[in-house]
Order: sequence, then structure tokens, then C-alpha cells
Amino acid sequence: MDLNKDWVITVAGTDLTGDLPYDVTARAVRDYSCEFGELNGFHTAAKATFTKKLPKVTDQEATLVISGACGYGDVLLNGETVGKIKSYAPVEIDLTDKLNAANNTLQIELVSVPGMSDKYKGLGIAGGVELHLTENLDISYGSLFVTTATVGDKTYADVHFTVKNIGEAKKLTLECTVLNARGKRAGKKQRKIYARTNTVKQYTVRVRIAKPYEWTPNDPYMYSVHAAVLYGEDDISADTRFGLVRRSLTGRGLHINGKIEQLYGAYVSHADALIGGISNYSNEVRRLSALKALGYNAVRFTECPCDATLDALDDIGMYAYVDLFEVLGTAKAPLDAHIFAGEPEGYIPSAVASVKKLRAHPSVTLYGVADDVPECYNRNNGHKVIATIASAIRGLDESRPLTVSAHEELPTLRELEEAGIRRNLGSESAMINAAREKDLFGTLTSGAFDCVDVCGFNYLYPLYDAETKRGRFVVGSRTRADKAFENLDETEKNSRVIGDFAECGIDYPGGGKLNEQVCTRGDLDAICELKPQGVYKSIMLGNRNAAYIVVLDPDTNEPTHVWNWPRYLGQTVTVQVYTAGDVVALYLDGRLIGRKLAGKINKHVATFKTEYYPGMLVAVSYYKGVECAQTVLKSAASPKTVKLSVPTKNLYLSRGDLGFVRIEVCDKDGNPVPYAMRTLNATVTGGELVGFINADPMLRKSEDDSCPAFDGKAMCAVKPNPSEDRMTVKITGEGLLASKITFKIKD
Repeated sequence: MDLNKDWVITVAGTDLTGDLPYDVTARAVRDYSCEFGELNGFHTAAKATFTKKLPKVTDQEATLVISGACGYGDVLLNGETVGKIKSYAPVEIDLTDKLNAANNTLQIELVSVPGMSDKYKGLGIAGGVELHLTENLDISYGSLFVTTATVGDKTYADVHFTVKNIGEAKKLTLECTVLNARGKRAGKKQRKIYARTNTVKQYTVRVRIAKPYEWTPNDPYMYSVHAAVLYGEDDISADTRFGLVRRSLTGRGLHINGKIEQLYGAYVSHADALIGGISNYSNEVRRLSALKALGYNAVRFTECPCDATLDALDDIGMYAYVDLFEVLGTAKAPLDAHIFAGEPEGYIPSAVASVKKLRAHPSVTLYGVADDVPECYNRNNGHKVIATIASAIRGLDESRPLTVSAHEELPTLRELEEAGIRRNLGSESAMINAAREKDLFGTLTSGAFDCVDVCGFNYLYPLYDAETKRGRFVVGSRTRADKAFENLDETEKNSRVIGDFAECGIDYPGGGKLNEQVCTRGDLDAICELKPQGVYKSIMLGNRNAAYIVVLDPDTNEPTHVWNWPRYLGQTVTVQVYTAGDVVALYLDGRLIGRKLAGKINKHVATFKTEYYPGMLVAVSYYKGVECAQTVLKSAASPKTVKLSVPTKNLYLSRGDLGFVRIEVCDKDGNPVPYAMRTLNATVTGGELVGFINADPMLRKSEDDSCPAFDGKAMCAVKPNPSEDRMTVKITGEGLLASKITFKIKD
């Protein structure tokens, strides 16, 4: 049962009706005077209760599944607590024999406090709520998934699912039908079994695939399978999608579909600056497509993403590395003492629920136990906890490698003493140096890394070479943007380093510096526009025919894509050109400024000093004497027009599509005006505005339908009205020519 419609949502004593997914705080006015206000403007504390009536259920097993809960709290049925919300990961609650009343009231009580986490996650339910009912003879919930097998030149889909038989023993026929992306049959197989009474057993049906197409980032080909249990004239069935993917680790590295593959990606937050803590398929496609266009082939999440995110990864073709837990026993932020702290077995229900969801998606390539946890040093009985979780993951899915990530921790006095260092070192830097002399990182983390297939190193690229020589595999689970060249260089030259993941792909709400509402470490800004560091990363990732001009801000020394500096007319400014070429020639209005070396020797950056005068900069990049790229940066005139663009004009109600409008302020010649800060206003007909922001990390808004431009740009998200066939968005601004764009609304 899909339970996502018509919830009563209670906030501060006020009831409203809404559908899931829903984020209470996405458009709420933030309190900048509260304890955490200067940091991010979150409410001091927020509470919400989601209430829904459930039907009477008898003689069936009932499992409630909540995906993407944002916040912490309780799940109550008819006033009695039946479960806890502990994390963003899926929560499974057994309601068997608890739905006997004619009318059952389900309540999900959630609370979010700023100090609970260093990242904004919203308050509500990002995914959805389902009720799974299982008959006496049935396919168990979440048990259906597919792995790929090859025998000689033949490709097979191994369809795995669990059959539950509570009734009398009987002969059954298992039938699996595979359909290709066009809905045509690609294979079918039957298997006869004898199901004994009171048994729950997993079975595998091997189906040969005719004309197999493997799932790859370049061709994310998806199949579907219909698994049925036949008995007499009746049957029970379940369906899922899958892709043909083979994964393995050998001495040469990570093999995917028989080829060595290195993963190049970045961490992505579940929350989005534009629409908040809501997982929406069209928004995930927008975000992930922007990262793929940059050059990434993978992304990393902490805690299991919702279905919308996983489906988007499958459909656009990106590998996923998912840490099942964000923290283990040790908090990363005030008040974030993790609810799973305690016996290692306490982590198992969440790990099992996550893997059951993740293993059905071909994009999921690497499981992580947890993200950057001190338990890797065996603190809080950490090695036993990690080993227990790793064993549970492998018990459900052995087709993907497993990792856990750690960084260099400040050693405790006890750890130093056990290493033979008993003198007073006096400072943290001295303690770190003493730990390095004794290789405490390698010694203390070995027990954790022995439990997994791949060592996750956070900010530790200098250790890659030594660790791989010990026979281990390594993944750069978090790497810094200012060390992009060094990290990628170490990764590319060693196939046993299976990937590099930047610490942030997209700026996200929460986690910012003082007065910043968003973390600004991303390669893309909050509206998914490329930042200079993102362009540089794109070149590092293989964009060989690219060049990009940045000017270091004379006040802050930050790289900007701007050639409008009237305060510094005639003064010297620094211009840099990012390029894969080895020589760059820079011109201003046709006059040669100079030629500089770039290439690997200069980390693909050519640096020029020149006097600022308005005009047009042109950079011409050469590789071995042949022009390979050319780029232009112009001075802009006064803002005059608004330019609108959208990724698609067709919105489908069946999958809950949102429309996204990119807004750019331009001069009379159509050139972007990067310094424009005009206030923009949005009017929507045939739908509603659900988000309107710019990329300013210190954005303060008091009205939903207006937003100032920042760097000359802004973005709005709109939701279509199901009763309309078109939706129009009109953007106006003081002194600007208005512009509008129309979406088609389809079923």
C-alpha cells in the first residue's frame, strides 16, 4: 500500500493536509536570533507530527516502511510506540497483529534541533511511507533482486527472492520473465520446488538473457523482471528493475563488466538548497546530470538514499558509493550522540533495511560501513561494530565490494602510551607527529580495514602508495578541492586505488561557515552552476578541449569568472587560465598580453599579470603546438534583460516532476552580467512556486515569490497543477525586460 497521500501534518498546533514527500522547514522563515541563527538561521527546535488512518488488517503479516525520515522521533500506532526513527535510512516496523481495530491511527512524531547534526536534513519525510502485506504464501518484502552471471559467452540474470509458506506443504512453480527496455521479452525460466510447511527460504532462478546489453554510465540500459510463484490456477508475484553489471576486485583493480574502472566522484547531500529535504526524481536527475556533465562518473552518499535518487542514478548512468551509517558510537556534532550506540547488533536492522533497498540498483557499486568514524581506531569497541555490520552486509549481498573510511585522528593519551610514548608532548601537533613516527594510523586502523575489501582514506593521498604496496585496495573517500591535482594524480597512476571522491559535489544547506546558510565547498554552487574549482576539476577529469578564464578578486583573492573591476581601472590584476593544454596565449581586445606555460608541470594553470581595462579577454590554448581550446570572457554592460532556460518543458504527473527555471540577467547584447543583483519576481500560472533561490551562501529571504540575482543568476522550482495542461512562469525585475516560459503538463 502506498501511504503517501493525504497526511495530516501538525506543526506548532496547526493542522494542514499534505502529500509525501514533505519537508516542514523547506520554506519556513528561519530564526536568525536563535542560538544557531548566525550560523544558518535554523529554528532553535522544530517538531512535526504526521498522522494517517490505516485500514484493518487480519491474517496477514504487515510491515511498515518509512524512507528518508528527516529528524528523530517515534512511530505510534493507536497511541502506542511501535518504532523509533533513528536515521535517514529506511525504517522497517513489524505491525503484524497490531492493525486489528476498525480504524487505526498511525503517527510519526519527528523533532529536529540544529545541534543534532552538522548538515541540514530538513524535518519530515523525504521519501515516503508504505505498508507491505504478506499472505501465508507469498514473496517476502524486499527479497527480490537480481545479480549478473556469465558462463562462457552466455549472460544470465540470477533472480533471487524469498518464498514464505506458512500453510501446508505444496508443490510450486517459480517463474521469472525478463523484459528489456522496450518491454519485449528477453528471457523466461521456470523452476519447480517443494515448499514445506512453515518455511521461509530464498531461491534463485537463472534466466538466460537474449541479446544482452550491459548497464554502463555511457549506456544505462535497464531491464525489468516479473517473478511469480504459481500454484494451481493462482499466482503471487513481484516486479523490479535491474541492470546487467559484473563487479570484481583483482590485483589490477576494480573491474566492472570485465574492464578496469576507477571511480571519480563527490559527496552529495540528501538535502537540496532549492527544495529542501525532499527527494524528487526530476530534481535528482537535474543535480546528478550536472555532476555527470562536469566529468564525474560516481557520487557518494552517507545513509541510504530514497528511491527517487536511486532510480535517477540508474537512469542517467552514475556509480554510487553509499555509507550505510553517518556516525557510529561517536557524535560528529553537539547532541548527535548516535541512537545506534551500544551493542554491535543494534546496527543490524538499519543495515539490513538499507542493503535490501540498495542491492536492487545497478548504480550502487560500493558499500561503506560508515563515514569517517573514530571507531576505525577501535574506540568504543569499534572494530567489533564494523565487523558485525560488514558481516550483515555480506550476508545479503556479496556482489559489491565493501569499505569503511577513516582519517588521521588526534591520538589519545592512552593510545600514545600503548605505543610506548609516555612523555608529556605539550601540543596537539607534537602528538600528531609522534603518532606518525609510530605509524599509529596504520596500526590502529588495521583491525577495521581487515574487515572490509577496500580501505577508505579521508584526506590521506600521501599514504596511497604505501598502502597499496601492502596488497590493500584504497579509495579516496574524501579529498580536498585545493588538492585536486595531487589526489587525482595519485589515483590515476595506481589501479589499486579504485576511486577519488571530492568532499563536496554540490553546495548544500547547513554545514556552512559563520553566517553562511550553505556549505560552499562544492564544485557546483547551490543552483548547480559550475564554480571555478568545478571547471578545474572537469579538466583534471579529462576534458582535454577546454579552457576557462578566472580573475582573482583583488579584495579576496578568490577566483571569479568576471571581467568587470571598475574600482581597479588601470591597476594590476591576476588572470588565470585553466586548461589541459601546455601553452596559453592571452589577448585583451586583440592585443597579446603574453604566453605562459600550463600543462602538468604547472598543474594545468597558466597565470598572467595584467592591467585591468574593460573589454574582451580571449585565451587560446595549445597542445604540442596545435590549438586545442579557446575561451572568451567579456566585460558586461548594464542589466537589461532576463534570459530563461529549462532542462525540459515536458512535466509528467505520474512521476511527480517539478519544473526548474534557470534565470540569468543579461545586458542588451545578451551577455551575462555577473555582478547583477536586481531583485527578481516570479509569477506562476497553472501551478505553484515551490522554491526560488540564488547561490548566495548568505541569502536572506522574507518572501517566497521574489529573490535577488547573485552572480547574475537565480533559479526557481515550480509544481504543475494536475488539472491544467500547461504551466507558465514569468520572471520580472526592476529595469529589466520581463521573460516567460511555458511547460507542458502530461500524465
